[in-house]
Order: sequence, then C-alpha cells, then structure tokens
Amino acid sequence: MKRLILFGILIVAGLKVSSQNHFRLSFAVDPSINWMRTGNSSMSNGKSTLGYDFGLNSDYYFSEDERYSISSGVQITNTGGEISYRAVSPFKFSEVTLPAQAKIKYQLRYIEIPVNIKLKTDDFNGAKYWGMLGFSGMVNILAKGTSNDGTLNKANINDEVNLLNLAMNVGVGFDYNLGGSNSITAGLIFQNGLLDVTTDNAFTDKTIINALKLKIGLVF
Repeated sequence: MKRLILFGILIVAGLKVSSQNHFRLSFAVDPSINWMRTGNSSMSNGKSTLGYDFGLNSDYYFSEDERYSISSGVQITNTGGEISYRAVSPFKFSEVTLPAQAKIKYQLRYIEIPVNIKLKTDDFNGAKYWGMLGFSGMVNILAKGTSNDGTLNKANINDEVNLLNLAMNVGVGFDYNLGGSNSITAGLIFQNGLLDVTTDNAFTDKTIINALKLKIGLVF
C-alpha cells in the first residue's frame, strides 16, 4: 500500500512538472455535516452527524489565464448519518435482532474520486472566486453501526452497506494568493447522494447520504 501511494505521488508530481503552470496540486481538509435520507415509510431520517475528508486535489487548466479547469483527486471521506426504524416487529440487521423502533447510527468511510468542472473569475485584490459542478465516485472501505438499544456498538455492518456510491457536487469558493504559485483555497460544497448506500436486507428502500462540506486547502 505504501509503495502504491508513493507511486501515485510520483506520477502526479511528474504531471505537474510536465504541464508547468497549467496544473495545480492542493492538499485539502473538509469538515462536513452529513445526513441520510430514505424513501421508505417504515424508516425516517435521524440526526445529522459530523465528518471530514482529506486528500490531494488537482486542477488541470485549459487556458493560460487559468479560468477553466477539470478538478479531480483522491481523498478519504468519513461520513454517515442516522436512520430511525418504525417496523411492526423486531427485525434482523447485520446478523443481530433489533427492536422494531430501533435507531441506527452509520459511520462510513470511503475512498472518493471527484471529477468536477471548475470556473474561476479574474483576480480581485489577490482573490479568484470559483464555482464548480461535477460528480464523485466512492468505494466503501469501512462501515460501522451503533444502535440506540446498545445491541450494536460501532459494530462491523459491511453486509448492510453497498460497496459503491455516487454523488453530485455543487460548490462555490475562492483562492487567495499567498505569493508565487501558492494560495489558500476555501469554499462550501453541497454533495447530493445518487445511489442507495444500503443493501436493503430487511427493508425495501433507497437511502442516500447528503453532505455540506467546508473545503480548506493549500494550493502548491
């Protein structure tokens, strides 16, 4: 795994050198508020949860003035939410039996690869404002659940969570120049889930995850 990460970093660094000023790398940390939504009348949305993302992002620009770019990268995304169940009887969940009115808090971790179109304004007193629109593909690497009755306590619930997820990204923000090619980037991103994140073992539903993220990063 370490060799794979190092290989990826070397490839990205090589691309940066070869593309000169038309390629920008950034390291970002994104605190987030996350919530789950379900379309089943036997389930309802519970409390939102806090999460965070971190990883490397890249912007490949189409023009010398760096106003239009494709933004991508690789990041680790920690998300989740809570679902309240209103079943008529106890039900099976991840090989245990839960009461009919159980609440389950999901703690999920994904490897996320976003692909966004980003548009930037001209420079205004050292700042360039941007808007972006795109999608994120995700692969689940961790799934834990906690139930309100104590039956589950950060237990492994991989069999209740789908491996793949897809979300749409919409965001606005700005880059503030620090001198040279370095700048600070900050923005708000709304992420709307598109795929069912649950496997529907006990209920037929579509449960998605939405998130509001505060992006904070350093552009190199």
